This record gives sequence, structure tokens and C-alpha cells, in this order.
Amino acid sequence: MTDTSVHSLAVSPPAASPAAGPAAPAADGRFGGLLRTVQHGVWEVKSGDTLIGIVKRHYAAQGQSVSETQAYRLAHQLAREQGIADADRIVPGQRIALDRLPAQAQAQAQAQRAPVLDESSADALQLRAAPVTAAQALGASHALRPADAPVAARAPLRSYQSGDAQDHPVLERTLQRAVQKGFVPPHEVQAVHRRIVDMADKYGFAPDDFAKVSLMESDGLNPKATNGSCHGIIQFCGGAGRGADSVGFGRNAREILGLSVMQQLDLVERYFNDVGLNGRSGPLKLDDLYLSVLMPSARREKQAHVPLDIAGQQAAKLYVGGNRAGAITRQSIVQGLVQHAMARLGMDSPAPTKVARAPEPPLGTP
Repeated sequence: MTDTSVHSLAVSPPAASPAAGPAAPAADGRFGGLLRTVQHGVWEVKSGDTLIGIVKRHYAAQGQSVSETQAYRLAHQLAREQGIADADRIVPGQRIALDRLPAQAQAQAQAQRAPVLDESSADALQLRAAPVTAAQALGASHALRPADAPVAARAPLRSYQSGDAQDHPVLERTLQRAVQKGFVPPHEVQAVHRRIVDMADKYGFAPDDFAKVSLMESDGLNPKATNGSCHGIIQFCGGAGRGADSVGFGRNAREILGLSVMQQLDLVERYFNDVGLNGRSGPLKLDDLYLSVLMPSARREKQAHVPLDIAGQQAAKLYVGGNRAGAITRQSIVQGLVQHAMARLGMDSPAPTKVARAPEPPLGTP
């Protein structure tokens, strides 16, 4: 990933204040007035506040600390419990109850807890046919945002065994493999599948193409994949203005490794917005999807066979002829991603893909 602007769970411009709590704010001078609480454990939002910052200062006021990962999870817990539709947007004057936040030791346990699987390996490869609640589908480690509820209400979670194996065969195989390898808990696989399909609908790419990207970047949705400086399912890289920075983990990019696949998909969506995928019309092809992850600035070159300006050494399959001494082009990216996915999944390789570039709306610049 390359330079992007920094985002966090930030306050939107002033708007009408949501439902209230008690008034009478009481500033705490130990934090220069930044810690603004009101009676009965309710926080009044001021300009510049973020949900993550509120959580961290809440614990700091008690002489405790939480990591970026814990603060991220607890911030989404606050949003879910208090009907905040978008955890990235809180507004000045909004009041947020903090009395239900756990003690620091409990927060630590919650952040580190992994689901215990007692299902057989055969069951692990099957999606449950019976209806599941949101909590069961997502697992205790992921907070379902209220904004997701209307999407879920329009159609039930679909089993990709009932037709999507034909619609999205690469995604279906990738998810089965991810369950086998322990990347995705069996009870979360339906939710992961649905989230990827919904994201594909939103940004205009093929669900199978996202699976191909994840197979190249993280061996197929491995939330703990790392090369030392880049981490997670699409390899959020550390460093000022880079991928981890753009999704609120600039101080410690490695903490992304503590998030589940579902939580990292939240970060993927924020990153896609940051690099301009939400501002285009028409389909997003595989080469543009991958360049958005690898090097957004390289999307400016539209010709299929022109060498792209991509710094650093990449996977050999991405180069023309598989030769790292050569160039990376849009054509070689598509061929490399497809061949890599087919090899990883044990699928028959399709005929070589040609990239025909037609005029299309420009992508937003990072």
C-alpha cells in the first residue's frame, strides 16, 4: 500500500445533537480539559473527539490503559450499544454513556479472547442451514454496526453452498480453505461471505476478484499474515501516511494482527473509501482493485502492457513472465493473480486473460 490520508473514528461537522443524557458537564483538569464527562458517566462530545480517543481517555482517567486494538473494539461496542449508525461519525454535543464499558482487565480479556471451536472438521466446512442471530453469525469479537441492519433485513444471510459456489467459485473455495486453515471460525464464515459480497456490490468489483487479491496478499483471508511491516488480509503497511495510518493504526500497525477477519473487513472498507473507490461509476476490474491495494498512484496508467511505477520487490507472479528483473504491467498483474489463485485453490487454470482498457471514469486519487 502507498500513501493515503489519515482517518480515525472522527467527529463529523456539527449537526443536530442526538438524544441527550444529563447535562452539567464537569471538566477534568488532569487532561487539559480534554476529558469532558457529565453526570452519571455520560461523555459530551466536543469538536476533535473520536470514539477511540474517548475510550482511551476514559481508561486513562482511571490510571489504566488499553491498546489501539482494544480501543477500536470497545469504540465499536459503544456505537452498537448506543445506536450510533456509523462509528466513524460522532457529532459535537452528542452524549455517550460510558458506564457500560468493562474494567480494564475485562477489556484485555475481551480483546484477546478467541472463539473455541468444538465442531468436527467436516462440520467446519458446512454453513449452517438453520437461521442464526447476528451475534452468532459474527461472533463475540465483532460488533455488528446498526448501519448493517437494513442490509441484513433485505435478505437473509445466504449459504454459498446453495448457488454461490457457481456464482463466486473462487470466493467459495477461498472461504472453505480459510476455515480449514483456521483463518475464519466456522461460525463467522457466512458473515464474512456476506460482507465481501456486499462490499463488492458497493464498490463494483467481483467477489471472486477480492478473493484473488486476498490469496496474493495474505494466503487467503489470513488476519495474522505479516511480512514484518505490512499486516492483515490486504497487508496494511506501517509508516506515516500508509495503509495502516489511513485506518487509524498508524502508531502501531502490528495491532491489526489482533483483529478478526470481520473487523479487518471494516478497515478494508475504510481504506477503499480513502483511496477513492467510492467515487467511481462502472465496474472495478481486477487490475484496478489490486492496484488500489498495492500502489493506488499506479492506477493512472491505463495501458495494459506499459510498465507500472511500483516500488519495492513484489511477488514473482506479478511480473511479466514471472521474472522479477522485468516489469509489472496491468496485464501481468491480472495473469499473476489468476494463476496464483488457481494454484492455491487447486482449480483448473482458465485461458490467459487479456486486459482491454477502454475509456472509463477516473478513480479518485489517494
